[in-house]
Formats: sequence, C-alpha cells, structure tokens
Amino acid sequence: MSLALRLAGGRFRREFGGTNPWYYVTPAMVIVGLLTIAPLLYGIYLSFTNWSLNSSAAPQLEGVSAYRVVLSDSAFWDNLVRTIAWTVGTVVVEIVIAVPFALLLNIRTSVTGVVTGFIMIPWITPFVVLSYAWLFLYDGQSGPLHAFMQAIGLVGDSTPLASPTAALWSIILISGWKGIPFLTIALLATLKSIPTELYEAGSIDGAGRWKSFRSITLPLVRPTLGAMCVVLGVQAFYSFDLVWILTQGGPGSSSTILGIQLFQTFFTQASPGQAAALGTLMLLLALVLIVPILRATSRRT
Repeated sequence: MSLALRLAGGRFRREFGGTNPWYYVTPAMVIVGLLTIAPLLYGIYLSFTNWSLNSSAAPQLEGVSAYRVVLSDSAFWDNLVRTIAWTVGTVVVEIVIAVPFALLLNIRTSVTGVVTGFIMIPWITPFVVLSYAWLFLYDGQSGPLHAFMQAIGLVGDSTPLASPTAALWSIILISGWKGIPFLTIALLATLKSIPTELYEAGSIDGAGRWKSFRSITLPLVRPTLGAMCVVLGVQAFYSFDLVWILTQGGPGSSSTILGIQLFQTFFTQASPGQAAALGTLMLLLALVLIVPILRATSRRT
C-alpha cells in the first residue's frame, strides 16, 4: 500500500509539480480574468443596454441605441478632439524632455546617481498632492510660475487654468511633466544596455556624435521609446483625476476630455449604459491608435 502511494505521489509531482509552467501561471491568469476580463465583458454588455438609473432598476438589452446617443452628441466629438490633443501633447512633452535628459544621465558624473534618484519624485507623487501643488504654482495672486509667465507675456492677471484657451494646455504641461521620469528611466536603462563597441566601431568609421546617435542610438532605443509612449499615451488617454481636480473640465467645457465625460455620464446623468458605450468606444479608439504606433516604432533602420 505504501509503495503504491509513493508511486502515485511521484507521478503527481512529475505531472503537476514543477515541469509545466502553466501550473504556475494559471492561478495568476484566473485572478486577471476575474479582475480585468470579466468587468470588461460586463461593460461591453452594458453598452448594449442604454441602461438609465432614472428609468429602470435593471439593465435590458436594447441593441446599439446607447452608441447612437453617444455618437449623435456633438459634445462627444468636441471632447474626442480635446482628448487626442491632450494625449498627443502629453506624449510630445515627455519625449522632448525625456530623450535629451536620458542622454545626459547616461554620461557618468559625480551627480548622475543622485539626479537619477530625484527625478522619480514627480512620478511617485500622488495626483492629489501634485494637483494642489500646481494649483499654487498657477495661482493668479501668489503663484511663482504664474508670475514668471506673466512677466514674459504668456498669461494675464488671472490663472491660466481660468482661461478657456489656456486651461487645457496648462494641464498638458503638468501631465507631461509627471510622465517624464518614467520615460527617462526606461530610456536610460536601454542606453546602458547598448554595447560601447558599437560606438567605438562607429568612431573608427568616422561617425560623429550626431551620426552615432542617428545610426546607433536611435534605432536601438526606438522599440523602448515606442512601447513607453504607448503606455504613457494610454494612461493620458484614460486620464480623469488630474483634469478633474484642477478644472473639473472647465472653464465651460474647454478642458473636458472623454474621461471627464464618462464620469459625468455615469454619476451625474446616472446612465451606466451610455457610460459603458462611451468606455467601449474609447477602448476601440485606443486599440486603433496603438497598433500603428507600435508597428512604426518597432521597425529598425
């Protein structure tokens, strides 16, 4: 009897103990499915209900009526344009500053390690703390950043967050500033992995700094840059908290993006069906934008 148990136990360990990686991955996949895929599928289901808490206590399938309501609303298209401008602007600010910053930090100096550690502060700072800090900086009476911008003629007497033409762009600068450390560290890690032999070979062939950057550095960091831009772009595309704390979509609707519209549709208008339809449209749009970006940045020259 004991021999049979030992043989059965050995067979169990061989089959389920440590050879097949799926036995280790499956529990995590189940958790991901329960926490991510199941709510996603439920949200897609709700998008075909046009459920309103003001008229019904339970959702009922009604086809694509919720999508018709969302797509026929002119505010959706205005908010979509602002969201695209918000997303592209955020990523552009991050790239323009993070790329040269990573190149500088890749040069070993006595302060490089200290600076590399401190640049993560904006990234790890909670949005609430960050938002109220920038509210002070932009304040029309005592904000130091507002005083500087006023001195060079960029703004008037009031905070730019109160201007219909400047509010969105002022928040874009904050959003980009927060994402700069994440992109910088990712690019710096990639730069550290590039073999120095490539640059030595390039210098022997007569390549200067610009040609080495264009022919060696840029092709090797392009996949990382593309992947990080997708991550940061998706984060900006679905943003809500930063804009809500600073302007709540105002003045008027000048800084209302799709994340704000989704929040207002669900909580203010009490329309989970239309909110789910809007969320599904945002998901499809994000997928349409992500695929060509990844393809373009993954090509090596």
